[in-house]
Amino acid sequence: MDNANETNKTNEENSAETASDHFDIQLLYNSLEKCCEESNALDIEQYLIAFKELYRFFTLLGSVFGFVASDIISKINILEEYKKSDASDQYSTIQSMIEFETCNGITGDTTRPSGSRTLLRLHRSLEFIMSFMSDFSCADPDAKSSTIAQKCYNETLSKYHPWLIRKGATFAMYTLPARQQFIERVYGAPCDEATIKFYGKMMGDIANVSKKVYDETHKLFEANDLLNLP
Repeated sequence: MDNANETNKTNEENSAETASDHFDIQLLYNSLEKCCEESNALDIEQYLIAFKELYRFFTLLGSVFGFVASDIISKINILEEYKKSDASDQYSTIQSMIEFETCNGITGDTTRPSGSRTLLRLHRSLEFIMSFMSDFSCADPDAKSSTIAQKCYNETLSKYHPWLIRKGATFAMYTLPARQQFIERVYGAPCDEATIKFYGKMMGDIANVSKKVYDETHKLFEANDLLNLP
């Protein structure tokens, strides 16, 4: 009986781990929406939940977006450490974090990445993500996701990367599949037409709600002269 219980427990743990690795497009949308739900507040916890899903989204596509995925997860880890620190209350919203760090000289401290600097890197990634999802959602069924990704990358994230990373990223994107196969890879199985339409629509919805989060965050960084933090 003990062995059976142990086996069941192990199976449950494995199932939970598998579930946690599964990309949840609805959770991504919900967390971005909740991020800016409160007036005059951008919830960092919901922001990080959204980026954890985006990390899963990019890892599903293999090494093609490895340069984005690795950067996202490292920044998530840094911000989560700040949220566990003695000053955790100051890291509940993006507004409170920026105010706390600017008032205490933390943003100018180069000995460690500040929360504001770290979130700025995610903010730049979000610009690429919302651009890609927006273009992808309204593309023709036979459109090449590689062409969409390259265009969006060149217009957004590439301006922050050195030449070597830009060349590597652009080359890697050539291997992305066509639009339908891209959705099936994200979904995790062959898709019928209804599922493909649903994912296309959801990506458009995510692009729209991402823009709200992006615009509000951008205003905060701009107002505090933090858009060019090294």
